[in-house]
Amino acid sequence: MSPHSLTFSTKALPLSLSIANYLLSCIVPTSISHAKYALSSFLIPPINFKTTPLSTLSPPAAPMEERASPPPPPPPSHDSNAKPQLPNISSSTYVVQVPKDQIYRVPPPENARIAEQHRSSPPKEKNRMCCWCFVFIFFIAVVILIGVVLGSLFFIVLTPEDPKFSIQRFHLQTKPHSQYKITLQAQNPNSNVDILYKGGDISLSLKRQKIASGAYPTFSQSNQNSTKFEVTLKGSTTKLPKEVEESVTNDKRKVHVTFTLLIHVQAQMKMGLLHSGSMKYDVSCQVTVDTLAKTTRVVSQQCQTKRH
Repeated sequence: MSPHSLTFSTKALPLSLSIANYLLSCIVPTSISHAKYALSSFLIPPINFKTTPLSTLSPPAAPMEERASPPPPPPPSHDSNAKPQLPNISSSTYVVQVPKDQIYRVPPPENARIAEQHRSSPPKEKNRMCCWCFVFIFFIAVVILIGVVLGSLFFIVLTPEDPKFSIQRFHLQTKPHSQYKITLQAQNPNSNVDILYKGGDISLSLKRQKIASGAYPTFSQSNQNSTKFEVTLKGSTTKLPKEVEESVTNDKRKVHVTFTLLIHVQAQMKMGLLHSGSMKYDVSCQVTVDTLAKTTRVVSQQCQTKRH
C-alpha cells in the first residue's frame, strides 16, 4: 500500500450540523440520542473519499476566533484599598513587597563616592578629640613627674627640720561638762622654709585610756617663728577619772597627774614657689601637772615629733 492518506470534504459538515441542532431544539423526540442519530444520518450528504500525498498537504486554517488578536488588558485600577494582583509566578521565584515610603532612590555616583570616602576615613573631630586627650594625659604625667622631682630635691637640698611642740598651760573645766583647755606652742626652726598646717586631731589619754579629744587648727607659720594657740578637748565621759577627780577635790595637798597628749597633723613646707608634698606629723607629749585645782602648773613635759 502506497503512503497516501484518506481525506474527505468537510465544507458541508458544519452547515448540516447547525440545521440538525435547530431541528432538535424544535422537536422533542422520545429519545434525544436516537433523534440526533437519525437526523445526522439523514442530513449529512455522502462523503467522497480521495487520496492525497502527505507532502502536498497544508496545515488547516485556524478559525476566525483564534486568528483574531486578543483584546487589550484592562487599565490598572487606582483604588488604594484594592489588593495588588500578583502575576502567575513559578515556585522557584520569590516576591518581596516593600512599602513605598521605604524605597529610596539610588544616589548619583558622586554622592556614592563621597559617602565611601567618609566611611573609609575616620571622622576628623574624633581624631582631634583623641589628640587632645593624649596631650592632656601627657601634660598631667609631666606635671606629676616634675612635682616628684622637685619634692625630692626640696628635702635633699634644703633638708628642712621638723617643727617642735611644747605645752604652755593646762586647765580643766568641770562645769557644765568636762573640758581640757591646753595652750600649745609650735616652733619652726627652719631659716628659709615656711610651714602650712592643714589641720588634724588631738587626743588626751590617762594610763593609756582616752579621756578627751579635739581638733588641731589650720594656720601658716613663717620661718624661725613660734606660734602659740589654744585647743579645747572635750571629755569622752561625763564622769571624771578617779585620779583626776582626786586632784581636783583635794585641797590639803597637791595630787600630781601625768597625761599623754597625742597630735596628728597634716602639714606642707614651702620656700617661695617651691612646695613640698603633704606630710604627716605625729607628736607625742608626756606632761605632768602638779594639781587640777584652780591654779595648775606644768611640772614636766617631753614631746617628740615624727614625720611620715
